[in-house]
Amino acid sequence: MIAQRNRSFPWGAVIWSSILIVIIPLGAALAMSVGYGLVIGFQTRGDPEAINAAVTALAGAAWYQALPKVLLAAVAFWRGARLARLVTPATPAVVSAVVLAFILLIVLAITLFNAPLSGEQMISFAVDAIVMLACSLVGARVAQR
Repeated sequence: MIAQRNRSFPWGAVIWSSILIVIIPLGAALAMSVGYGLVIGFQTRGDPEAINAAVTALAGAAWYQALPKVLLAAVAFWRGARLARLVTPATPAVVSAVVLAFILLIVLAITLFNAPLSGEQMISFAVDAIVMLACSLVGARVAQR
């Protein structure tokens, strides 16, 4: 009986969802800043000061700072809906995916980006966790109807 229940839990989909929830917003933000730097580099014929000023201005723009959160919400909604189609009680799978995504997000922030564990960063992590959980659960709920 226990073996049947363990087989029905979609661990592959949960792990894949947690990776996509973190990688897609991060990759999009990085691709946008690198692409913008390349465009500015060609326009200014490689002037490093102009490139640095443009990329710094982009990083300070409100829409650019909100972009990863919006993409995080959209991907979490999509993966929550996808998980709900795979398993009948979707809540455990969705919560598992969000927990794994949250752990992956913190590990990537600390190891790759050397993020300080200050109060502001912890608030950002908490907001990310709430956005991931809420949007994933809403996506699962919409897919189950």
